[in-house]
Amino acid sequence: MLFNRFIKASRYPAVLFLMVFTCSCSISTDTDDKKTLNESQREYINIEKNRKIPLPFVEFDEENEYRQILTADYNGKKNSLLCIVKLKENGLSLTGLTLSSLPLFNLKYENKKLEGKYYVPRSMLPPVNQVLFDIMLSFDRKNTLSNEISKEYIIIRDDNLVTLRKNDGKAIYKIEYAPYKNRLLPVKIVNQEFNYGITLKYL
Repeated sequence: MLFNRFIKASRYPAVLFLMVFTCSCSISTDTDDKKTLNESQREYINIEKNRKIPLPFVEFDEENEYRQILTADYNGKKNSLLCIVKLKENGLSLTGLTLSSLPLFNLKYENKKLEGKYYVPRSMLPPVNQVLFDIMLSFDRKNTLSNEISKEYIIIRDDNLVTLRKNDGKAIYKIEYAPYKNRLLPVKIVNQEFNYGITLKYL
């Protein structure tokens, strides 16, 4: 059964991208498609292989939309995915499609409410919380996340680079930036803990 699913999925490179990414940072999540975050029920991310922290929430000062081709590199294998990222004053949304524009998923993380619509089995998708954290970390230029994540970790930002590390010096994330249409945007995400890299090309 699992073998047949893999053969069927192998016809779509973007789905393989998702399966590879899932393997790189496997996280258990609830099956509900809509959740509200509060003190009694929180979502979590695996910041390290054996360490979870609550999924933070970030609001953005201005609304922007970015169309990107994401290329993931995991263990020397590369696959690409088309994404539409919308940053909003009340949160963000993310739409994932194949390069031929077939829909894969749509996520909304607004007003601390997480909603998801999926067009392929969720087992083929990357962990939703991890994807949202990668995006927030990449686009949070005011460093709001520094006040939202555990004090065990520190985020250091300058014009062209963001690093996230433990207070003991252990490196976890490195994000590189480059100019695009008169602003600096993330162009490469490297997660050193889970050993994956993502390059971002803007359309």
